[in-house]
Amino acid sequence: MFLLRVGGQLLMTSLMLSLLVAAPLQASSWDQIGRYLRLLKRIEINALVAKDCPQGLLGAFHQSKRSLLLCGNNLPNDPEVVWVVLAHESVHVMQFCNGGPLMPAGLFSQSMDLARRRDPQMFQELKLYHSSQHQIEAEARLIQELPPAQVEAMFWRHCGDQIQP
Repeated sequence: MFLLRVGGQLLMTSLMLSLLVAAPLQASSWDQIGRYLRLLKRIEINALVAKDCPQGLLGAFHQSKRSLLLCGNNLPNDPEVVWVVLAHESVHVMQFCNGGPLMPAGLFSQSMDLARRRDPQMFQELKLYHSSQHQIEAEARLIQELPPAQVEAMFWRHCGDQIQP
């Protein structure tokens, strides 16, 4: 896996390659999602499924409550869709573990440029957020496109030191 090495060059190569492919590789099963949720639990992040989320909200991470929320009433019963939301929200968990953004400024800028060329509408929803939230939300949108193994590798890199047995 590209992300197991600590150096930023491999992270950049992996992210850049993922942004160039037409379709991201997503979770193929509920078992894979369950394993990832158990990993989050090992750093004392509670995963909750709500049935009463506002229309349009798919998930959220509440840092102060250490809770990752998936909106069951707004998500289809499809592991590929659920994985994208879980990956997105888990990026916010990683940012919490890291104490801020995960990507160096240069990598973030290059990744945004590549993603905008591939899909000019990818970041339209950022307008809904305060400008202070743009980088962390954009980062989550970029990383959610990575294959599950790379998302998990990033989780280990940024949150691994907090794992409870």
